[in-house]
Amino acid sequence: MKKLICIYILLLISSSFSAQAPKDTLQGWMSKFYRLGNPVLSNDGKWAAVRKKYDIRQDTVLVVNTRRPNIITATVVLDGAVTFLKNDGLLVYGNRQAEFVDLQSGKRWHYDNVAVAYPLSELGQYGILTKDSILSIYKKDGTTLHQINRVHGLPVVDGHRNLYAVRADNGATEVVTISSSGVRVLTTISHAPTSVELLPSGKQLVISGNGDGSAKLGLTFVNTVSGRTSTLSTIPISKDDYFKVTEIQEGKVYWIGLYGIEKPEKGIVDIWYGNDDNLAAKQKGTRIGKYWLWKEGASEFRELPTDKYPAMASLNSERYFLAYHPTKGHNFVTYRPQLTDISLYDVKQNTYRPLGSLKGVVYDTPEVICSNDGRLVVGSLDGKKWMVFNLENGSQNGIDRDGLQNPVFSIDNRYIFFESEDDLWKYDVKSKTLLPTKTAPGMAIRIVDAKEYNLLPYSHISVRSLVPNRPILLEIKDSYKNLTSYSLLRGSSVKEVILSTENKIGNIRYDPKLETFCTLEESYNKPPELYLINSRGKKQLLLSSGTADPSASLLRQEFIHYTTAEGLRLKGVLYYPVQYNQNKKYPMVVHIYQIQSDKANEYLTPGYNNADGFDIRTLTQSGYFVLLPDTTVGPLGAGVSALDCVNNALDEVSANPSINMNKVGLIGHSFGGYETDIIATQSNRFAAYISGAGISDIVRSYFSYNYLYPGPYYWQYETGIFNMNPFTNNKGNYFKNNPIYNVDKVNAPILLWTGNKDQNVPWDQTMEFYIGLKRNNKPVIALFYENGRHALDFDSADKKDLYIRVLEWWDYFLKDQKNVPWIDKQMKGEAL
Repeated sequence: MKKLICIYILLLISSSFSAQAPKDTLQGWMSKFYRLGNPVLSNDGKWAAVRKKYDIRQDTVLVVNTRRPNIITATVVLDGAVTFLKNDGLLVYGNRQAEFVDLQSGKRWHYDNVAVAYPLSELGQYGILTKDSILSIYKKDGTTLHQINRVHGLPVVDGHRNLYAVRADNGATEVVTISSSGVRVLTTISHAPTSVELLPSGKQLVISGNGDGSAKLGLTFVNTVSGRTSTLSTIPISKDDYFKVTEIQEGKVYWIGLYGIEKPEKGIVDIWYGNDDNLAAKQKGTRIGKYWLWKEGASEFRELPTDKYPAMASLNSERYFLAYHPTKGHNFVTYRPQLTDISLYDVKQNTYRPLGSLKGVVYDTPEVICSNDGRLVVGSLDGKKWMVFNLENGSQNGIDRDGLQNPVFSIDNRYIFFESEDDLWKYDVKSKTLLPTKTAPGMAIRIVDAKEYNLLPYSHISVRSLVPNRPILLEIKDSYKNLTSYSLLRGSSVKEVILSTENKIGNIRYDPKLETFCTLEESYNKPPELYLINSRGKKQLLLSSGTADPSASLLRQEFIHYTTAEGLRLKGVLYYPVQYNQNKKYPMVVHIYQIQSDKANEYLTPGYNNADGFDIRTLTQSGYFVLLPDTTVGPLGAGVSALDCVNNALDEVSANPSINMNKVGLIGHSFGGYETDIIATQSNRFAAYISGAGISDIVRSYFSYNYLYPGPYYWQYETGIFNMNPFTNNKGNYFKNNPIYNVDKVNAPILLWTGNKDQNVPWDQTMEFYIGLKRNNKPVIALFYENGRHALDFDSADKKDLYIRVLEWWDYFLKDQKNVPWIDKQMKGEAL
């Protein structure tokens, strides 16, 4: 490793990266690093699997017996889904391959030409569907138990012991089930299937397709026990129609939506109206729908009216449904429409009860959370506080507290739990009282194991409840100290199962009874380690990857603290150069993008696929300090606030005599690119800048149309990331925070980059800043990646090119390592 690092440092001080050998050396050094990820725990807690994730691949699965830690039982070189089966079996599927491993004997069976693989975990069996439409069911010893030919589409599995498939047989289309009892024909259907879905309760299969060879669409319900069928046949409403079936109260009634897109008309002129509340339709078309209710045993499907309201949604009630105009009154101050005209539709009386409007609290679209029994709904009228709606008696009860998030109903629907940044809160539906649970006052709490069932595509309308017959698993965070723990809440009793730690705890997994937990823990200088924890809090190391990165222990980090002009306390993270010597001075790279200190416990690995050419591990290895200051938006505007935050952070670190404050660079991408642009026009503390895909003219951007998030872009400034209020009421702030207006004041070299296919921040924002700098004779180089989007594609030539150029830019201006031809053309005035 030391030899590789020495070679790598020689690479960094070389004048060119065009030679193949240095490039190979750099990539070879990067390829030594990996992290463990995506843990899987068997239901009995006996086995755990984890994936090795390198910079550009993650194709190796490691399996460990939890009773024999630190010994790898099996290795599977295949990228894909990982499932444990009963009786010590492992199935891995991906990239048109599958592999089954008997973890007791070590025997394994590999399959190619695979369309999909299916675990029948409770049976200890698995299914393989090949590309030639043959479905085979295998026993643990690899012998074939069943085989079905001419399978239509993709079968479905209930995750435990039953698999359902549709096959062609002598001109008929049969629905078959495969279980411990063998293969059984459930029924025969009349239309060719295009999709097969098993509903969550497992009571019904829904099969859609073309009916009877006609233009009609067919949707068939198949009872998974009796095979009884009911079919809805309807005229399609657009070319790309699809059905979505939602269970109401686990199958008491079924809600059916047929969704399609009405494409915009094309003519010689495209007319835009000032009162148009659905501008996205010009690009994507108008979403339209038809709706039905069906109860098993009923002779017909009941179609619901859409003449008064064009859209409807289930509220998990047999009787009441949400009727609304999806975009009515949308003023584009938020990205997605709020629901400004909604009513409660009573299917029994065919009447509408107006509810007013609903707004999002956590998300940019309204959240509507429904109870298990379909009586209660939680939503917000103002986007700040929650309201409990009783669908049966029409009552509305407000909860008078801000900051509550993500409501979850108790199993008996008597209580509603709310996450927050200050404890877990519990609302008593009957007494209408809200009280803290006192689980962890002052801490941010998240319910980890809530059960959620979405009721409407592309929405936050869902049933959300606790899981019956077990405690609540809570994640508890001290955001300021970066501490995380996990506890079980049963009644008023709190039991800590994962002790508070500064490490990042990622991808927690657990058995169905919440008795065994599997986690990955990491820190900036510690590769992820796999742990097993029981409900008593006993912790056992299962697998470590530390030996693969012995130099991680050389990494050093410290927090700095500072206060904004508004008195807000913020943090920054300072990384030291590897092999730091207090008698030397080192350059520093500052990276900027909102709050970054919450990522201070993430393991650092080098690689091309670090975001935006910014690689902390490589920079510290190369002799740089790296500073990540937190920034927020205050009343003076996004850019001025960022400058204030960065200046305060620089003031703090300037007391460190090892930092050469004359050799400091600033880098940012997207909003961080904007922050870099504005700071470059108002600061003299940096020796060089790198700005990626940054907005350089916020006034022009405010009044522009965004094609990635279809609609006017001013929502991003009023309620989005800029948070600067309307331009009309706040022109002075927009002028002060607009980089292009002070482009003549940039006083250090700046590297700009963008992707020509970026529809989020259009490439011409970078071009505008480049032109402004060029007009004022400022040292600038702009990189325009022809096929690049807002973020350059994973493992692309563009990403690798930017990575190298970023390193060379810093070395050129912060270490005075000159003679880089592409930079010399600008700095030495060489002829092009």
